[in-house]
Amino acid sequence: MPEQDRPQTTPAAPGAPRPDPAWRAGTTDRSVLEEAVDAVTVRRVFGEAYEVHGTTVVPVARVRGWGGGGGGSGEEKDSSGSGSGVGYGVHAEPAGVYVVRGDSVTWRPAVDAGRIALTLGLALCGAAALVGWAAVTRRS
Repeated sequence: MPEQDRPQTTPAAPGAPRPDPAWRAGTTDRSVLEEAVDAVTVRRVFGEAYEVHGTTVVPVARVRGWGGGGGGSGEEKDSSGSGSGVGYGVHAEPAGVYVVRGDSVTWRPAVDAGRIALTLGLALCGAAALVGWAAVTRRS
């Protein structure tokens, strides 16, 4: 947020009445909540369909979202201030596409070559370790 757009705040005097946090007034934090809800709607899961040579393709993603919020007050002795906060995160990854040809619909999963290579590499390392362990224990 640019410096000129940041709200100006001053510390409250001890014992002074505290203003309502923004989430109670339904201002700043409410817009964050609305953005978070919009981030995990069905529009994020199914992409815009497109057509190629008479075939309709609908991209699909796996979308996960999480969030949290907080609040505050100044009830501790010799403390001042109040606070609130909201945050969220979204993770999306391609799942595949639906392919529509005439009356037929097929599913084509997205393939993550890196994940496949990692799994195969770990399996080969594990197999090599087992063969080595078996050879060492057999000689003993």
